[in-house]
Amino acid sequence: MVTGTTSSGFAFSLDEKALDNMELVDTLAEMESGDSLAISAVVRMVLGEEQRRALYEHLRTADGRVPASAVSDAVMEIFNAFGKAGKNC
Repeated sequence: MVTGTTSSGFAFSLDEKALDNMELVDTLAEMESGDSLAISAVVRMVLGEEQRRALYEHLRTADGRVPASAVSDAVMEIFNAFGKAGKNC
C-alpha cells in the first residue's frame, strides 16, 4: 500500500499495483499527445471512485468549482509518491 498526503493536505492510500495498468499508460499517452480531458480518466483509474470524490471535495473552491489545475497537481504528487515508494523497496 502506498500512502501519503499531498501538499494541499489530501491524504490518499492506494494499492502499489494501481500504476501497473496498460489502460492507464494509454490514457497518459493520450494526455501527452494533447488530450487534456484524459486527466479525468487518469484520476478515476488511479484513485478509484471514492477517493476521486474525496479529492474533488478537498479541492473544491468557495464558489463550488474543482479547479482542473489543482487536480492535475495533486495527481502528479500522487504519482511522485509511487516513485518514492518504489525507490524505498
